[in-house]
Amino acid sequence: MQTQLNGMAAPAENPLRLVSESPFYAKLADARSINDVQWIRQLYYLSCDFTSAVALRYGSCLDPRFREAFGEHAAEEVTHPHDLTVWMREFGFLAVDEEPTSVPPSLETLAYGSYFIRSVMPEPISHQVITLNLMAEGMARDMFATINPKLAGLGLTPKGYWKVHEKADMKHQILGLDLISDHEPDSPAGRRYARIAWEVASLARQALDSWGGIPPELRQKLPIPQDLNT
Repeated sequence: MQTQLNGMAAPAENPLRLVSESPFYAKLADARSINDVQWIRQLYYLSCDFTSAVALRYGSCLDPRFREAFGEHAAEEVTHPHDLTVWMREFGFLAVDEEPTSVPPSLETLAYGSYFIRSVMPEPISHQVITLNLMAEGMARDMFATINPKLAGLGLTPKGYWKVHEKADMKHQILGLDLISDHEPDSPAGRRYARIAWEVASLARQALDSWGGIPPELRQKLPIPQDLNT
């Protein structure tokens, strides 16, 4: 994933490092039971928003260069919220008649998922590809590579929803990337690409911190887009 980001102007901090350094991952490493991975209930909302975003992107795309790639992505995501629900029910995260929405989303989860939808509605295709493919899928790939072995170690077999993400996220990360224009890192467009990457990573970091139960006052203070040296 770092290779694709090398062509962007560097914001105040590396967006990938920002996410990987979330205390969420330390909490994950220390997990000893199903009670320590209840953040999976939050992941359900993120899966729903992402699936909706890629479907909306395909449905609203009029550019023939992108329609095939966007359609492929949407088709491969469509069952993911259901797949995760089936898995949660099998392994005791949900009671027999309990809905996956019985636990409300955190504000941070809502903010991150809402950014997916926003990127499709008013933003150009380059913004959509950076947000939904390069960044969101790239970070998901890294996340699942860490989460799946941990779930297996807890006796929560990472099958179905989890197994699919081991393979699909790498392909989805680069989907459409070859169709957006390259720009010099210090050009206005290169700086805009970097700002988008930073926004996505910042929202992902805040969501992960909330999933890890980190109190707001103890979370790393992140610069707002206007303060980035881009």
